[in-house]
Amino acid sequence: MELTPTLLSSPDSELLCVSDTMWQAGVEGTDCTNLPKNTSVSVIPSGEVLEGSSVILTCSSDANPPVTSYRWYSVRAGDTTSTGYGPVLRTKIWADNTHFYCEAKNMCGTHNSTITKVPVLYGPKTMSVSVTPSGPVFHGTMVNLACSSNGNPPVSSFTWYSVKGDQVVRLGVGKRLETSVSAEVHQFYCEGRNDHGRQNSTLIEVVIQYPPRSTSVSVNPSGPLLKGSSVTLTCISDANPPVTSYRWYSVDKSETHSVLGSEQMYTVANVSGNTQYFCEAKNQHGSNNSTMLQLNIQYPPRNTSVSVSSSDSVLEGSSVTLTCSSDANPPVTSYRWYSVRGGTEDYVASGQKLIQATINVIDGREYYCKAKNHHGEDQSASTNASIEFAPQMSSSSRCLRSGSQVSCTCDSHANPAPLVQWRLSGRRVNHSTATAIREEPLGRIGLRSTLTIRQSQEDMPTALCLSSNSKGSASLQLCVTSTSYQMLSLLIGAVAGAAGMLLLCVITCVIVRR
Repeated sequence: MELTPTLLSSPDSELLCVSDTMWQAGVEGTDCTNLPKNTSVSVIPSGEVLEGSSVILTCSSDANPPVTSYRWYSVRAGDTTSTGYGPVLRTKIWADNTHFYCEAKNMCGTHNSTITKVPVLYGPKTMSVSVTPSGPVFHGTMVNLACSSNGNPPVSSFTWYSVKGDQVVRLGVGKRLETSVSAEVHQFYCEGRNDHGRQNSTLIEVVIQYPPRSTSVSVNPSGPLLKGSSVTLTCISDANPPVTSYRWYSVDKSETHSVLGSEQMYTVANVSGNTQYFCEAKNQHGSNNSTMLQLNIQYPPRNTSVSVSSSDSVLEGSSVTLTCSSDANPPVTSYRWYSVRGGTEDYVASGQKLIQATINVIDGREYYCKAKNHHGEDQSASTNASIEFAPQMSSSSRCLRSGSQVSCTCDSHANPAPLVQWRLSGRRVNHSTATAIREEPLGRIGLRSTLTIRQSQEDMPTALCLSSNSKGSASLQLCVTSTSYQMLSLLIGAVAGAAGMLLLCVITCVIVRR
């Protein structure tokens, strides 16, 4: 009889050639109560294997009629998955895929082997950290950290780390760690090691509660502000739980604190440079104040003034330096100097300092400066430089006799203002019925003192005028001249002048005639 072969195959299984005659004979002469039995799995290599290595699994079974097919299954976390066909299965072993069994099948039914576990060696896996106590803790609390892992062989060493921003700090070793947590340090992880590798746990963050900190004020609009404009201030603070209340304060030059508002934002409607601001943030654990905020207020020059630097005693013609000072924000960009005398103003120079090498302290000239920035201009008051100098006696001082009365005038200039005394024969003269003293100012830094002597004798002694201030003193001795002598002097002067003019005319005529 001709045999017709039948080819049986399945994935990963060996090929089996069976003839129809053999198949039929087996069916007809076999008791189909004989299912496969003693099905088992053998592993090559036996013993422990390194994760990722390949193993050969072989399925064996007693069966009559013979096994017609084999099927392989893996069991992972309670789930069963078909992995291949045939009596031999070649596969890689992973830490989470180590349990296998096979199914043997003949014409009468199937039989499964027991589950075979392939022992595998692998580095630490599924690292995790638990915290006691769990839930939020207060700043500064001690907590216990525990590290869990899965590895074969078991993890032999644990190392703990804290994380603060980009900074990682090693804390200690051991499966457990007790440490203090804070608002700054509250993130941790552990590292596990064995002979086959290492692994880090995920980062665990301990929830910390703390009072407000790092409180600050933001300004909108930012940057310089023009005096009189408005600005919105916002109080910002780091706190857990979040800030529950805010309070705004202003502080003036006398350091008086005033409460302004109780919202997170506060608007200053009319800013000035004389006030500072700060805010207070509060939650159930405490409060924190921001630093003092000084707004950058811009304004044109103000309070412009002139100051004088010079030697201790300045006389006429001495060198002095005038300095222009002004309060301005942004600072003054230009200074200009002007002089004033008799209602006439003249531009002098530019620059903050003006050096006058030959200033005349008696001529009445005054100076002022103008300060300017891009917000405006301001002008100082006029000053005569406030130069302090010792008294100077004027040549216009004199004594005149008229009948039985002598009148002496003494003119002196000084700064500070001088005190004038009169002396006759070395004795100080005071105001009385026989002598009268009268004083009148001569401009801003001059003084004229007039001494009148009644019933004076012909041989009146010489008068002495003394002028003094804190910078020094000066004296002038005056001789008495009669009014008739003055008239005679004036007449002689006039005659002499006329004679001179006549002589000049004669000479001119002679020259013309020639």
